[in-house]
Amino acid sequence: MRIVLDTSILVRAHEAEKGPARELLLRIVESDHVLIVSQEILHEVAKVLRYPRMLARHGLSEGRIYEYIGLLRASAEIVSSDPLLITPIRDVNDTVIIQTAIIGDAEILCTKDEDFFQPPARPFLQSAGIEVLDDIELLHRLRS
Repeated sequence: MRIVLDTSILVRAHEAEKGPARELLLRIVESDHVLIVSQEILHEVAKVLRYPRMLARHGLSEGRIYEYIGLLRASAEIVSSDPLLITPIRDVNDTVIIQTAIIGDAEILCTKDEDFFQPPARPFLQSAGIEVLDDIELLHRLRS
């Protein structure tokens, strides 16, 4: 499967975490599945991991954040976003996630963001052959 994990899932999947997002990432990269990311997603993940509240929570050093982004870069297929690709979603900050899924020919977009599960995003993604699942649903699918 070709899979896009949104920023919030990737933020919760770093090496200091032990939850479902981390297991999900490892199952994808240690299998025949393809993780799809864009430079914009990688940049956003690094930015969020550097927020003061996130640093206080996970305690990752700058070097470990850099290594995590390097792991994602090495483990994923990186696609270039297209600013001309119109995507219907309430929060314009989520545009890059949909663009990455469309351009990367993803089969699954994994997110916990409710905007992706509702119109207009979900029907748009479904018309492109992209299923929207949360991390727990995708993890169950990959375990079976």
